Amino acid sequence: MSWEKLLADRAVTPLPATKQELDNLRSIVTRCLSDVTASGLSADARFVIAYDAARTLSLMVVRAAGYRPRSAGAHYHTFAALEAADAAFVTVSVYFDGCRIKRNVSEYEVAGGVTDTDADGLLKTVQQFAMDAEAWIRDHHPWLA
Repeated sequence: MSWEKLLADRAVTPLPATKQELDNLRSIVTRCLSDVTASGLSADARFVIAYDAARTLSLMVVRAAGYRPRSAGAHYHTFAALEAADAAFVTVSVYFDGCRIKRNVSEYEVAGGVTDTDADGLLKTVQQFAMDAEAWIRDHHPWLA
């Protein structure tokens, strides 16, 4: 998806990011990546926490690119905007959007639909994406790194 399409659909609005804002988002990612390893968590809980890190990292990239997802459908729009930020993120964006749907079922419909494999897979992807997102920010918007 392109920025032009996202803007026309009113999915995002242009708004420059600040280093402080990204640092605040980084603190959320750090908390999530710490909390997700706590003992005794269900697969559902680990998945939700890892998903929060994925969404926040995606938001960091979108904000670094100078856009903010609109409130209505913000999670969906965040992952669509991640694709607009860089075509290299298309695969991870599609994966995270699928995780959004699984997370919604777990949070709003029924517990127990997430397996350990699901949670472990998402966490592994998030850990790699954390490095990729920070590298992208350093390369494209170094004043926000």
